Amino acid sequence: MKKTLYLGLRGFSAIAALLLVSSAAQANLYCSGSGNDHGHDHGFGSSDFSFFATPTAWDPGANTARLGGFPAAGGATWSVMGAGLGDVSGFPDSHGGALTTSLSGLYAGGVDEVTTIGLALDVWAAVSGFTNLGQVADGGGGFGAAGAAGGGGDIRVGAIFIDGAVGGNVLAHAYQPGTEAITFGGNILGDVHMDNSNSWSDGGGAGTIDYFTVMLHELGHSLGLDHSTVVGSVMEAVYAGPRRTLGADDIGGIQAIYGAAPVGGPIPEPATVTLLGLGVVGMVYRRRRQA
Repeated sequence: MKKTLYLGLRGFSAIAALLLVSSAAQANLYCSGSGNDHGHDHGFGSSDFSFFATPTAWDPGANTARLGGFPAAGGATWSVMGAGLGDVSGFPDSHGGALTTSLSGLYAGGVDEVTTIGLALDVWAAVSGFTNLGQVADGGGGFGAAGAAGGGGDIRVGAIFIDGAVGGNVLAHAYQPGTEAITFGGNILGDVHMDNSNSWSDGGGAGTIDYFTVMLHELGHSLGLDHSTVVGSVMEAVYAGPRRTLGADDIGGIQAIYGAAPVGGPIPEPATVTLLGLGVVGMVYRRRRQA
């Protein structure tokens, strides 16, 4: 049974919500929220990636972000929220008062949940001028807490109940880059929330969702990318199984924000462009999956 992701983006502080569709009769597309959900295309030739309607990005160094200014180098730290934390951001997406649970308790075996965050960020950093500044201690405040009130890294990742695991349910969501100096909501911008009511694994087998794939996709939003219309790209609005490498359109998108990787930096493996070849076949698949 095909499992499908949906992402909905809301307003300037865009949030991307990843849904699972369990019925083959339902469209396998990300579900948008309102207004500025899909940003706008910046006219990069044949590329189909887009940015948020009000584009933001991380600046170099911790706790810094910018409005626009593409392309330019940037960097971000990340931290892991502990259990028992609630929403203090003031945004309407408060998870109904739910509290975070241990991110490390989402699945057993394989590469652990915390290590995967850094590995997924490294995938984006390897092909662009973005620098993964690494894990820092989390401040222990509720999600959306200001730095002085227990905020953590630029990108805080946590597990929380979102909407259950039945029907077209949300798998995860993420906020676009930003700091409390850019908009209200404390440090919630850039954060990723994984739904603890779904079944996760390192690999996505036996009816589970591949944690790495979802994390890689959500971190794309945390770095400033919206969706791509290129079939097979990581930032495409569809989950069709594990995707561990970036497609050409994903690379074009992240480089449009942060520039190309520095000369002498890590060289992406050839597999990073193999998904581009899925485009032609994917056109047929796209027609079949639209319901």
